[in-house]
Amino acid sequence: MAKSSSGSKRKVVSLTEIALEAEVSRMTASRVLRGADGYSEATRDKVLAVAQRLGYVPNRIAAALGSDTATSLVAIALPTIGRELYNQILEGLESKLTSMGYQPIVGVVGYDDDVEYQWLNSALAWRPCALVVAGRTRSNRNRTLLQSLSIPVVELWNLGREDTVQQRSDPLRVGLDHRAVGLQMGQYLRSRYRGKAGYVGVKVGDHALGVDRLEGFEEGYGQSLQRLLLKDRSSFYAGYYGTEQLLSAEPNLRVLYYLDDNMAVGGLMFCQQKGIKIPGDVAIAGFGGLDVGSILPATLTTTNVRRLRVGKLAAQNLIKRVNNEPVVVVEDVGFELLKGETS
Repeated sequence: MAKSSSGSKRKVVSLTEIALEAEVSRMTASRVLRGADGYSEATRDKVLAVAQRLGYVPNRIAAALGSDTATSLVAIALPTIGRELYNQILEGLESKLTSMGYQPIVGVVGYDDDVEYQWLNSALAWRPCALVVAGRTRSNRNRTLLQSLSIPVVELWNLGREDTVQQRSDPLRVGLDHRAVGLQMGQYLRSRYRGKAGYVGVKVGDHALGVDRLEGFEEGYGQSLQRLLLKDRSSFYAGYYGTEQLLSAEPNLRVLYYLDDNMAVGGLMFCQQKGIKIPGDVAIAGFGGLDVGSILPATLTTTNVRRLRVGKLAAQNLIKRVNNEPVVVVEDVGFELLKGETS
């Protein structure tokens, strides 16, 4: 599936078009593309060449139901469902979609362009009526694939820095400005503290998570942070041992900023065990507004984000686009600074 030379989106190629172009019957074309027998090697090569040239994607639903039309399926590709942040976004998506009569199919693709590309092509073979992906920096190949689709697409969670150049050919977007989140937190902590600041986060392969927030925080705080990026998943334990490593290397840090609340709580536990006063010696801040941050003896300074609302709005706007109804192209759900007792 690719754009035509005029830049418009090419319609889905049907099995009938493949058969006509290859000058064979629809049944023969179907048998070739399904890998069945009963045709010559020359016919096979001809049909496959036509299918490749036209960008044909097999329709698994059509194979079962005898139709090339889109289904009520909505494909959802998320980088992870292991983090509470994405769990609640998915909950919002699923509840809203099912209430409107649509069936979500979910794939976990990590932060790997190749894995995402393969999953998208596999999911598109089921002819979903719409697609949900996480907003992030993508390769040109993946971005071109998304822009070429004839079905509506929504990117969620991170609006990034492209909202001023959003065009109708681009996916819808629902989420928040993560750089602005970090900027606000950095400015708040700079108004209260002086001295060096550190950051504890994680990376998957070569992909560091939360980069936009980190860069925004550095701008707001007015200096570069001492960074520690762990090759691990976000967790209490990662925050605990990451804080231990960072403070061992940089004992004079005055402020600690974390990828999310879970890691911040782990860092808080380490400091309390070592007799480090919070916030007397070190101020701590997280991200996400997770429940754990509100039940601590000292409430966590963090940024609250409306995760369920992100999922529900993404589903709602996507189905509006499916039904050709007016829809907001970029929906910013905003965020809220929670001034806790750890800073």
